Amino acid sequence: MKKKKTLALVDDHGLFLKGLSSLLKEYEEIDILFQATDGKDLLNKLKVKTPEVILLDIRMPVMDGIEALLHVRQKYPDVKVIMLTQHNEEQMIYHLMEKGAHGFLPKDADIEVVVDAIYAVLANGYYFNERISKALAKGASSMKKTALPFNVSALSEREIEVVKLICKQMTGKEIADFLCLSPRTIETYKENIFQKTGAKNNVGIVFYALQYELLG
Repeated sequence: MKKKKTLALVDDHGLFLKGLSSLLKEYEEIDILFQATDGKDLLNKLKVKTPEVILLDIRMPVMDGIEALLHVRQKYPDVKVIMLTQHNEEQMIYHLMEKGAHGFLPKDADIEVVVDAIYAVLANGYYFNERISKALAKGASSMKKTALPFNVSALSEREIEVVKLICKQMTGKEIADFLCLSPRTIETYKENIFQKTGAKNNVGIVFYALQYELLG
C-alpha cells in the first residue's frame, strides 16, 4: 500500500475549506491532516502534526499567508507550501516565490490542477504553470545581473544542461534517464550547482536560470 500524501488546508472562509476538503477526499492517496483558519492557527496545529504540503491562502485575519509562509519556511523547511489567492498579480507571484513558496494557485483552479500541483512540489520541490513562469521571468528581468553572487560562466556545459532540465520540472531520476547518467551523478551535479549559484533549492536554481536567461 502506497504511503498517502499528507496535506493541510488553510483559509479563513469555511465554505471554501469545506468544498476543497470534500473534493480532495475523492483522492484516496491524499490525507488531509488538518484545516486551519489563519496563519496563527496553522502554526499552533503544526506543533502537533506536520504535513508534507500546505495549501495556504494569502489574505486572512490575525496572521496572513505571507507572514505564515515566512514562519513555516523558517521552522519547517521540509514542508512544501502552495499559495492560494484570488489575485493574479505577477508581482505578487514573484514576491511569494522569492519568499520561499513552492507553488502558486488561483482559488478557482480545477481540482485536477490542485492535485497536480501537490504531486509536483513533492516530486520536484516546486510547481510552475505558464502564469507563474511568466511572472518569474518578468520579475527576474527587472533585477540587475551585476547584483548576483556568481557568473554564469562558473557553470559547466553539463551543469547548465541539468539546470535547464530542472526548469522543465523533471525529477532527478527523469534527468538521469534523459542524460543516460546515474541518479547519483545527477545529485552530484545538483550539489555543484547549489554551491556555485548559492541556491538552496530547485526554485532558487530556476530564479538564477531566468536571471541569466539560460532558458532562451
